[in-house]
Amino acid sequence: MAAAPIRRVLVANRGEIARRVIRGAHDAGCEAVAVYAQDDAASPYVGEADAGVLLPGASLRDTYLDPDALVRAAHASGADALHPGYGFLSEDPALADACARAGITWVGPPAEAMRVMGHKARAKEIVAGAGVPVLPSVVLVSGAPPAKVAEAAATVGYPLLVKASAGGGGRGMRLVEEPGLLADAVASAQREAGAAFGSDEVFVERYLARPRHVEVQVLGDHHGTVLHLLDRECSVQRRHQKLVEEKPAVLIPDETRRAMWRAAVDAAKAVAYVGAGTVEFLVDETGHYFLEMNTRLQVEHGVTELVTGLDLVGLQLAVASGRPLPFGQDEVVALGHAVEVRLCAESPRDGYRPTPGTVAHVRWPQGSGLRTDRAVESGTVVSPVYDSLVAKLMAHGEDRSTAIARLSLALRNLELDGLETNRDLLQAVLEDAAFRDGDVDVHFLERRPELRDAVLPDAVRWRHAAAAAFCLLEDRARRSLVPVPAAGWRNLGHALHVDQLTDAAGTIEVRAAAPHEAASVNVGGNWEIVGTAVTDGGTVDLTTVDGLRRRYHVRTAVHGAYVNGPEGQSTFARRAEDDPDERGGVAGECRAPLPGAITKVLVAVGDAVAEDDGLVVLEAMKMEHTLRAPGAGTVTQVMVAPGQQVDVGDLLVAVDPAGPSP
Repeated sequence: MAAAPIRRVLVANRGEIARRVIRGAHDAGCEAVAVYAQDDAASPYVGEADAGVLLPGASLRDTYLDPDALVRAAHASGADALHPGYGFLSEDPALADACARAGITWVGPPAEAMRVMGHKARAKEIVAGAGVPVLPSVVLVSGAPPAKVAEAAATVGYPLLVKASAGGGGRGMRLVEEPGLLADAVASAQREAGAAFGSDEVFVERYLARPRHVEVQVLGDHHGTVLHLLDRECSVQRRHQKLVEEKPAVLIPDETRRAMWRAAVDAAKAVAYVGAGTVEFLVDETGHYFLEMNTRLQVEHGVTELVTGLDLVGLQLAVASGRPLPFGQDEVVALGHAVEVRLCAESPRDGYRPTPGTVAHVRWPQGSGLRTDRAVESGTVVSPVYDSLVAKLMAHGEDRSTAIARLSLALRNLELDGLETNRDLLQAVLEDAAFRDGDVDVHFLERRPELRDAVLPDAVRWRHAAAAAFCLLEDRARRSLVPVPAAGWRNLGHALHVDQLTDAAGTIEVRAAAPHEAASVNVGGNWEIVGTAVTDGGTVDLTTVDGLRRRYHVRTAVHGAYVNGPEGQSTFARRAEDDPDERGGVAGECRAPLPGAITKVLVAVGDAVAEDDGLVVLEAMKMEHTLRAPGAGTVTQVMVAPGQQVDVGDLLVAVDPAGPSP
């Protein structure tokens, strides 16, 4: 293939991967074009591209999942290449075919390789023929009689998995531990696979009880070269989705590691692979077994880049333009260790429930060996329509313990307000002794629910509450005509404000009288001193009773407080003795003061209300807030219903101050 330089690449994706590909294109000297749905118009990646094309339509099918719309956007922008990122259509041969018909360079593998590897059962046949180890499996023909299904299962042996042939990600997958459960599991898996992938074909495969998930990055060019870029481990998962990745894999014998490298290259060569891809294996004491091949750039590619020093996006663009790989296998070396965590807008303790919202403030950690690939900045809206991934935080070090320590510190230093995430879970994993010893497998989180439910220690929460109390004291002083009293004096009408601060672990009662007097928290009915502080705006230097001084950064909101310090972040909902009326907007409007869910609507259109009458009840950050009428009048609009999620500033109820027309 003759080399044809890429000058302008359309990035057919969004979020953090779009930002990464745009950065890689710029590093390669290419212009980058973003595509965006209307609800992504203000997303950071759009502004970072050299140009942007709006995808018309109101659904995913009409925007990011429409191959023709993406090709039209490439033509409209003058792009000569298209990079699919990962997710969306990145493994759909229909998009690769559409690019070929349109004369647009496809930055990815051949469509036929994607077709083969996208069919899990067929992929196993192909790689097994190339000598790659696979687990025993049998494809179940649709409509096969029960006796044939039972015979196939007996051939594989119990326990076994029923898996979808046409897709992955845990959809269409069922564990069967005994023959009596087989028929229902197969029927259920077929229904789910048909709905998710358009094909109800499934196969049964031998189940491994405690495997590790290890993958090998491969890279091929149009000149017949296929190289491996060493291995990664992705064993810490939730619901078959990776949460923590690292390179190299942990506690894998060198002989097994080298055998996986060879097997990955053989698997890629079996389908004439070109571009970046990943061959995944399950590994236990009996050996390593092919799981699947992802025919795209992986979410976790960053740890490979940190350890090898290679730019995978740049290499993808070079390969797509027809250039040979600029190095040989012997030149691929590992320098140190890298670990990545996926920060997601979700609540692990609530079954990993998605938690969309608006990022009120974010300050990403910086430091030696750190890298953050992120989708959001301050003000970014995280939509419930898309994947919950907010950012990937990575750390590189000379060894694994250094990388883990750096990443743990980075997570504690992250400031992120307005959005609930899985940060506490990630922090708990990084600090867990078993994880640090490398004692993990794909069921690690299932066996460790205490990690899923992790919260900050009480002593840390109390210090955070005290820091917030000192800032709230300053806030009250600014609102009052009477300044905060000097140390040793009490303003007798307003002595010892008590704030109730609620986080995921419960409610803390905290009180502070003056800046140089001690704040205390209510512990089992007893007020215990936390410490004294020097405050300067949102900066609080808190000295605790043990003489240690720590600096905290506090940001207060109408009904919340965010506290960051050396031990992590607390997000508090707050209520105080002297809270102002919970009014949600200007005269005539009731707007949401913070993101949450409507639990009750107290009025209807046409109702007459007096000032301070309750309008709606908003549940936010584990507390209910009654939002009240800003003045007397008549309700003219009710924009919400119980159970509805709302964001900051959303109009909830409108009141006509003039009352009904005569």
